[in-house]
Amino acid sequence: MKEFLEYLRVIKKRTPGTLAQYKSILKEFAKFEPVSHASFSRYAEKITTNAPKTQKNKLMVVKEYLNWKADNGKIPAGDRYWNQADSPRFKRLPKALDIEELQKIIRVIDDPYWKAFFSFIANTGARISEVLTFDPDKQASFVGDYAMISFIGKGNKERTLRLSRAVLDNAIEAGVFGRRVTTAGAGLALKRYAKRAGITKNVSPHTLRHTFAVAQVTNGMPINQLQAILGHSSVATTGVYLEVLADRVTVPTLV
Repeated sequence: MKEFLEYLRVIKKRTPGTLAQYKSILKEFAKFEPVSHASFSRYAEKITTNAPKTQKNKLMVVKEYLNWKADNGKIPAGDRYWNQADSPRFKRLPKALDIEELQKIIRVIDDPYWKAFFSFIANTGARISEVLTFDPDKQASFVGDYAMISFIGKGNKERTLRLSRAVLDNAIEAGVFGRRVTTAGAGLALKRYAKRAGITKNVSPHTLRHTFAVAQVTNGMPINQLQAILGHSSVATTGVYLEVLADRVTVPTLV
């Protein structure tokens, strides 16, 4: 396992957080090694008590580990039976706020920094990691009343967004990009303000991204345009926002 984790660190350039997750999963799987059809089946049975998403992550990690071992002659390759294991199929729809709920939260924020911070996410649909690493000197330019900003998202993919200059100006003036906070700190701040606004939903900075996306679809933005703005690699990922809207649509009477 140590050799595999070192391979992930040095060759695959996995982050410390990812390596810690892999280590935890493989430590659990180590109890079922040396692997065989029978021991792998026992492992697959054991993790059925986990949530579907957790099962999916564990199987992904273990499959990658076993394929690496087979590729490097550490276990017989055989038919690689472990690749036949399927994780539960599930779909968790994004949780978004209503616009009125979002506005209530923004109104009760009494700290100019946090007000600008969360307004920037809500108005751009940015991931919090993108906001925390955003450098306006390098990633923004101005054209009249508009700002052109670029985000470096997952997989180091860059995307560009045009928005009102005032949104970026407000964030810069409030020091959003000069004061570096943690993801956890931002999450706690948002929960505090949501509670103050009387919002009972579980709210996180990512909820603001979902709220942005749902609002764009509601206003008629084509799904492929939203895909580009959000930085999704697949339009299928963006398509879930259409399902979120399903219970908000009134079906007209035809006859």
